Amino acid sequence: MTKRFAPLFAPRSVAFIGASKDPRKWGFNMLNTFIRGGFPGKIYPVNHTEDEILGLKVYKSVSDIPQGPDLVVIVVPPPSVNAVIRECVSKGVGAGIVITAGFAELGGEGARLQNEMVDIARRGSMALVGPNCNGIMNPWEKLHIQFVEFFAPPGPIAVVAQSGNVLDSVVRQVMLRGMGCSLCIASGNEADLHIEDYLEYLADDPQTKVILSYIEGFKDGQRFIEVASEVSKKKPIVMVKAGKTEAGAKAAMSHTASVAGSDAIFDAVCKQSGVIRAKNLDELVHIGIALLQQPLPQGRKVGIVTGGGGWGVLAADACTELSLEVVTLPEDTIRELDTVMPAWWNRGNPVDLVAGRSREAVFKGIEILLRCPVVDAVMMLSIMPAMGFERFRASAGKVDKEIVVQAVVEAMNEFNQLAQKYGKPVVAASEQMFSDAAQETQINYAVGQHNSICHQFPHQAAAVLAALASYGEYLERNKLA
Repeated sequence: MTKRFAPLFAPRSVAFIGASKDPRKWGFNMLNTFIRGGFPGKIYPVNHTEDEILGLKVYKSVSDIPQGPDLVVIVVPPPSVNAVIRECVSKGVGAGIVITAGFAELGGEGARLQNEMVDIARRGSMALVGPNCNGIMNPWEKLHIQFVEFFAPPGPIAVVAQSGNVLDSVVRQVMLRGMGCSLCIASGNEADLHIEDYLEYLADDPQTKVILSYIEGFKDGQRFIEVASEVSKKKPIVMVKAGKTEAGAKAAMSHTASVAGSDAIFDAVCKQSGVIRAKNLDELVHIGIALLQQPLPQGRKVGIVTGGGGWGVLAADACTELSLEVVTLPEDTIRELDTVMPAWWNRGNPVDLVAGRSREAVFKGIEILLRCPVVDAVMMLSIMPAMGFERFRASAGKVDKEIVVQAVVEAMNEFNQLAQKYGKPVVAASEQMFSDAAQETQINYAVGQHNSICHQFPHQAAAVLAALASYGEYLERNKLA
């Protein structure tokens, strides 16, 4: 598997077939982005009318390149694609990315051309991504075959999406959270390589710790179940499945020629194969990041610590709706909490901090819950009491913004340390009351650089805990927890 994918994900040379001097064309923009991304290997623009593009020597055809490139990027009109692939097979090219659209998603002649494309490539042992896609990124290799010029740093999160703009959106959100990617694949129509092929590769990729995916339909549902079931035993797969409504299914067919299938069946597939289903892209990213840091719970019983009563109520509702139990705390745990809480606290779960206690008391309260034998996970809401109010204000009553960022990072790190100490997840959600929008972005980035995430609202934290619990249950069923 690794040998087959080496020309695709770690090529030593790349040819751009359909390279252009015209800044209005993708053949120019993708080549320009690729060069600016810092690829260290050889780059061969191919155009039958040009001699030089972006300072690089241009070849009239793939056949004219002195040594066959490992990878080709194809950006030519649909009727010309298959002739190009034949030429690549003759040259011994190992892999290709077909950016061009206009194939099975249009039906008719487009579908015929796509079938022919696959037949040519497979007979020549040439792996194909696409068609109708916007490329791949391997930040570890400085391989950036993409439309838009943004360069994800190397990191532990892989993203596979049938939609190029969804891929870009997810990768950008990962970057804004201060994190990086191992591999990013826009799979398009999946004429040759399917989602299962990428999952098999990523299962053994040492740089990948979590796999995020957006899918519109499956070419081989049974094979997906078999592959995903095995991959999930090694590392988590979090997936958004589109096309669950009639309108969405129709859009999926015209977008990537995908048959969306029954939403209820996909739910059952996820449970059987250990795939964690996210409701939307926001949840996809949140769950993925949480899986990098948090231990998996041994059950679904949750203890909640909240800096305000309303958030505790919302969290209790959200947990219950997701089949998490807001557990009744035993009397000895209540008595232990009495030693750190004010005399008027609610003496129940959620544990209401009554508009704030000392920083030390907050962490002691969390630790008491983590020691409680009937608590499998802790949710911390409104983390400001854990940051230490006395640190926030400098002279003239102004808030020192750098101290706020530092305080959030320190609080999140301590939550994570407690989670690791007790082997139970501690998931936090909080608005940053002293921060404007720009600083909130800075906080998210700084926290993410520690492989962590502070969610914005209680329902997000509840969704993450439910996902961690479901994945833990899958591993336990397969005796791998």
